[in-house]
Amino acid sequence: MEKLKKVISWPVILGIQVIATLIILFSIFKLNILPTTYAVMVGMILVLFCFINFALMKPDKKSHHHHHQKTKLREIIGKILSLLLSVLMVFGSVMINKGYSTLDDITNSNTKSTHYTIVVLKSSKINSLSELKNESIEYCLQYDEEKDMNEVIAEAKKKESSLNFDVAMTYSKLGDDLYNNTVNAILINTAYNGMFEDNHPEFENETKEIWSSDIEAKVKDFSTRVSVTNTPFTIYISGIDTYGSISTVSRSDVNMIITVNPNTKKILLTSIPRDYYVTLANMGKKDKLTHSGIAGPDNTVKTMQNFIGEDINYYARVNFTSLVTMVDALGGIDVYSDKTINGFWTDRSVNIKEGMNHMNGKEALAFSRERHAYAEGDNHRVQNQQDVLMAMLKKMMSPAVITNYSSVLKAISGCFETNMASSDITDLIKMQINDNASWTFKQKQFTGTGVMQTGGAYMPDSKLYYMIPNDDSVKENLQAIKDVLNGK
Repeated sequence: MEKLKKVISWPVILGIQVIATLIILFSIFKLNILPTTYAVMVGMILVLFCFINFALMKPDKKSHHHHHQKTKLREIIGKILSLLLSVLMVFGSVMINKGYSTLDDITNSNTKSTHYTIVVLKSSKINSLSELKNESIEYCLQYDEEKDMNEVIAEAKKKESSLNFDVAMTYSKLGDDLYNNTVNAILINTAYNGMFEDNHPEFENETKEIWSSDIEAKVKDFSTRVSVTNTPFTIYISGIDTYGSISTVSRSDVNMIITVNPNTKKILLTSIPRDYYVTLANMGKKDKLTHSGIAGPDNTVKTMQNFIGEDINYYARVNFTSLVTMVDALGGIDVYSDKTINGFWTDRSVNIKEGMNHMNGKEALAFSRERHAYAEGDNHRVQNQQDVLMAMLKKMMSPAVITNYSSVLKAISGCFETNMASSDITDLIKMQINDNASWTFKQKQFTGTGVMQTGGAYMPDSKLYYMIPNDDSVKENLQAIKDVLNGK
């Protein structure tokens, strides 16, 4: 009994409250998301609570008997309040720290991971490396780093020592050899899957992976940092078309430049079609924009930087699969569609109506990938992608997020990766809390004419679809970006 009394005595309970207060104050200042005046106010209120509970709980020494009941009641109320506050503050600290570690996860990311895989035809009976005993596997060194390829080969041989590896000179030969059963398996870097598509348009669906290996590499930081709360800046957003890890090198389906002016509170979203015919930074020759990502995100950013003639300060990467999780975590989004579509190309089970639609993740994904249902194909798809992004931003800025804070954080960390520093992001949020300004958003896109032609940097002999930039459109879009940067 004595022990229990000690445990629930007022100094112990007040001590717990003081510790909980210190923990949450530390968390708030570490996350650094509240403007200083707010943070100090919160601190003062929490300290005040300590004093109030102290006054309630401290027993009154010279209490007469009939006062005693009142004192007891007051003490009990004080203790209950104190414990409740402590529990709330500890819970708050856990939540704040979750936010902090998510920010840590998604920012400063300068790694790229390359996915190498051994594939066989889907119709093949082979399902594992051991079933390829003494067989020959072909690979191609047209664009790959030889040392990475050798590392992957060594790893495969560790698993199955009898394998032989042969080199095919080109990707088209590599694909043909697999389809003609000249070899039963090929080793490829999935970033180059597009290279098989002119001879075998359904390559991704007609092959299966039986073994894979990921090579992680550091990319040196290619951001151009600025003080984001008072200097206009640009972010290049690339949406990747692979399912899986966000750092995987691959072709990008969504390409957007976001120009932000924190002084005039203007944000411009400019989309660039994935097949836009531009000069690749690493090749010095023209090709479709989406092929720039094969050499890694830094190459895409350099390519775009040269194209628009402005610095691109930051880079962010969004992943398709995680778009679904993200939209669901937000509790769905509201998006306007200008036509009714029953059964999308990418997902036959999804239907939307003309007008406002409340979309879940699956529907939002189908809506942002669709280009077959529209006369103007990719241009319309680009508009839809911007609309989905805008709807997500709106929902994230609404109080609704608080209720599913945890699931939103979880979704963000798998879905999003940027080389901005976490302090850049917290500074922007802090500024927003401070001035609660309303921003104006504008949406634009580069346009062009689609052609089938040969001569692209990566696959010079293949006839592929490219979009040739329209000069007026390029001029108009570059001017729009400059205007936002110059505060016009």
